[in-house]
Amino acid sequence: MRAIIAVLLLMVGLSFSQEIREHPLQYEEVIEGMDFEDVKLLLKTALDGRNMNVLGVVDVATEKPRFSYMLVCNLSYAEKIFREMPQLGVMAPCRIYLYEREDGSVVVGFINVKTLLRVFDKYLSERSKELFLKADKDIKSAIAEVKGE
Repeated sequence: MRAIIAVLLLMVGLSFSQEIREHPLQYEEVIEGMDFEDVKLLLKTALDGRNMNVLGVVDVATEKPRFSYMLVCNLSYAEKIFREMPQLGVMAPCRIYLYEREDGSVVVGFINVKTLLRVFDKYLSERSKELFLKADKDIKSAIAEVKGE
């Protein structure tokens, strides 16, 4: 089990910075002073408040350090994007990961939408690109709400 967690953490680019980190593959923020389960609950609530439906939560590791990911989708955005390029369904719903550090802080992250847009730029209309950026903004604002910003 620990080997699986280690591989997953490597895949998402484990960050040891206490600051916001935007990497070519992921966007991450660190939340301090809050229990892992509280972060998970507050994030779900904040996402729901932005019409980002949490379709499921997968708890990969339930003992410290804990690791979970959420399957999140704005169904209205997805429907419009999939009509244009149904192949993007392989990346939907969006996965938001949460993992607990040894110091008790919680890292929350998801794929860097700007990188996705560079990869799929020639296949997407301006409207679809706007929807991707809106989803990116919605998720980032939900994370900021959990942080109390």
